[in-house]
Amino acid sequence: MDKLRVSTFGGGATQTAAAKLGLYAAEGIEVELDVTQSSKDQMSKLVDGTWDLVHTNADNVVWWCEDNGADLVIVMAAEGRAGQDLWVRPEIETYEDLRGKTLAVDAAESGYVTPLRVLLAQAGLKEGTDYDFVEVGTTHMRVDAMKEGRAFGAMVGSGRDAAADGFRVLDSINRLYTHYASSTATRREWAAANADLLVRYLRAQLKAAASLSDGAGAAPSFSWEGLREMIQTRADVGWLRGAVDPRRFADDTYFARAVEGWGS
Repeated sequence: MDKLRVSTFGGGATQTAAAKLGLYAAEGIEVELDVTQSSKDQMSKLVDGTWDLVHTNADNVVWWCEDNGADLVIVMAAEGRAGQDLWVRPEIETYEDLRGKTLAVDAAESGYVTPLRVLLAQAGLKEGTDYDFVEVGTTHMRVDAMKEGRAFGAMVGSGRDAAADGFRVLDSINRLYTHYASSTATRREWAAANADLLVRYLRAQLKAAASLSDGAGAAPSFSWEGLREMIQTRADVGWLRGAVDPRRFADDTYFARAVEGWGS
């Protein structure tokens, strides 16, 4: 068995399905799965080789490549929805109520904070003048920051805990995108040196994702448009350093090999 060290957010439903259905075993793979609490920790450990692959927000890859000199590449971009809403404490009724307040985020430079900046700018709020960010980590940590009064708003995926505490949705980043892409990334050097192993992992992941969505039809496609829209969002807030070109950060070669003969 070839071993892979993989980091993801949330519960790792696709990885759980892949293991339960024997898809990893069928590809001769054993996966060590980490559920991260921070994108900065996750990405730094990808860069230093602790993790072979990460499932992360594409915006994190862009920031680490452009601003931190990392040589990373997105090898899978799956069409999806952002699924993140701006939740606020009960006393916040409008964007104006966020003026002078702090918002909890995972990382201040990348991830879901990028479209959050768009929402705040559309509402006429300026970072550093009208609001500030406090970095706390993943979703439940952001909700905790609101519970404790350290923050008055945060991007939240599953709002079950937030709703239970009387928090509510002020806005959603879903309206910013026609397309969106969930991403899998690795180091370019590692991908080139482990191409066959990478293809086998992606194939298992795609089959597991299909099983969860009851999808058994056409082969999945690489969401170039989803990546482009996400990168455009980064450009919109003035944080992109180069062209709005997803091919700067992604390579669909391994993905294409993984879907060869799909359904046959």
